[in-house]
Amino acid sequence: MPSAHIVDARTALIEWITAYQAGEYDDQWRLTHPRIRRWRPRRLWNRVMRRGARTNGALLSYTITGQSEVTAEQLPCSEQGHCYRPGVQYVLFTLATEYENAAPPQPEYVAMALDGDQWYFGGGTMLNRPFGETSVIMTESDERRYRPRTPVIR
Repeated sequence: MPSAHIVDARTALIEWITAYQAGEYDDQWRLTHPRIRRWRPRRLWNRVMRRGARTNGALLSYTITGQSEVTAEQLPCSEQGHCYRPGVQYVLFTLATEYENAAPPQPEYVAMALDGDQWYFGGGTMLNRPFGETSVIMTESDERRYRPRTPVIR
């Protein structure tokens, strides 16, 4: 019997995927962890999701093939070296997906992240990497590195 965390995270994941399949990218963005939304504003998210849907075609099917509560250290870092934020509760889902245009089908993963009492999309390869790299909840050092610089007025 899966834990309550896995059940709740799975429900949130299905809502996130359903919003994508319906083309409701604003809703999908709201179901994405606030730390990712900070770096992926709503308009950018919508544009990238629309472009990804055109390139990959419709998400025809998905099957959750595995699920487990994990730590940030157990999750893979992105191609650019961004790793998941320690101290966040995650549930990892592996999925078999099939897209209209993207072939051959490949296994993908999603890390759902708990913020307060709600589960959000917290990163992964799901949707065939529409951002060009794995989207993750950045570590504190990554956030400091990418924080916009404020000019110093002398």
